[in-house]
Amino acid sequence: MGTTILIPTDFNVSSLEPLKALIQFQNEDSINVLLVHGIYLSNSITDLLFFDQSDLKIELAGKKFLSKLYDLEKELGSKVGSIQITFFSGLTQSSFEQFAETNKVDRIIIPYELTFDWSHKKSMDILPFLHKSKVRKQLIAWDNNQYSSKTNQVIVTAIA
Repeated sequence: MGTTILIPTDFNVSSLEPLKALIQFQNEDSINVLLVHGIYLSNSITDLLFFDQSDLKIELAGKKFLSKLYDLEKELGSKVGSIQITFFSGLTQSSFEQFAETNKVDRIIIPYELTFDWSHKKSMDILPFLHKSKVRKQLIAWDNNQYSSKTNQVIVTAIA
């Protein structure tokens, strides 16, 4: 079945860096990855009845991100069992805990010094929920500095 890991995403290609960094240090045979984006749902009954996550993925993620994700999935091969994009729309910490339990999340990856862009009108910042969660957390940082002699150096630190 494998370990399920939640990684926040704003659908910028840079938000895939934590996944690439994580794979370098994984001990598990295979992991399942949930790329999670927070959204505000409409109050309209009609909108809720016809809500389709696949349409929202295309609208928010865009072809560039989805193409890069597909390429990354092929590159990682058997190290990753599955990569899924899903949305969290709750407004309370308890709704996030229920979301994590329902999706069987074993660990949350919190990217260190990655600036997220939550500027889309439907987007919601989920980082406060991640930091307060009871689920085990892991902080991942990497050196992307183009002037560094050790580019893409990864630093992994666990947070309890």
